[in-house]
Amino acid sequence: MLLAVALAVAASFALSTAPAGAATYPVPYNFGAGILAATLHPGSSPPGSNDWNCRPSAAHPYPVVLVHGTFGNMTDSWQALSPLLANNGYCVFALDYGGSPGNQIQATGDIPTSATQLGAFVGRVLDATGATKVDVVGHSQGGMMPRWYIKFLGGDQTVHELVGLAPSNHGTTLASRRWRALFRGDRPRSGGCARPASNSSWARASSRSSTPAATPCPVRATRSSRPSTTRW
Repeated sequence: MLLAVALAVAASFALSTAPAGAATYPVPYNFGAGILAATLHPGSSPPGSNDWNCRPSAAHPYPVVLVHGTFGNMTDSWQALSPLLANNGYCVFALDYGGSPGNQIQATGDIPTSATQLGAFVGRVLDATGATKVDVVGHSQGGMMPRWYIKFLGGDQTVHELVGLAPSNHGTTLASRRWRALFRGDRPRSGGCARPASNSSWARASSRSSTPAATPCPVRATRSSRPSTTRW
């Protein structure tokens, strides 16, 4: 799976041969490497990422920001893609979002809040590297959530390209406060929040509206790239 992800992004960015003298990181093409890294070094940056002294080259002028998916984190999600991009001369950055600091289960917060966190991180990347824009590569929720940042929070001025790897653009009805309570340890409260269900008004708003819709629960991945009415 990670091999397919790496190849897809490599093709999207037309990766070139690593420049002479560039750092070379091992690229483990197996999910177990991510689990091991997250277990032994929770919260650590994936190899080749978050070098705040990195300066983009003329060949690759846009830093790449990696955005993990629901319940994941930067450590277990990008053990292959991060070093692959870094080995090919890109400045690579990754973040955790939508979860409590130190919690390995991330991306369970509401979309506008997570998009705000992404915006702050992108701003930090631009300040550090001197770049004018970034490329964003996201998996699942990480491919959908940046759309909120781009459409409503000024990301259209800072994002050059968004690459979504199986993005959860259509949402699902799985998200709820009770699910967030289960995975985050919150106390369930009565009532619910706006759910970005399949073909939901929130999903349509994020695609067409110029005004943010009601604050939704986190969006989960659908099983198909097409709109689905199936509830998990």
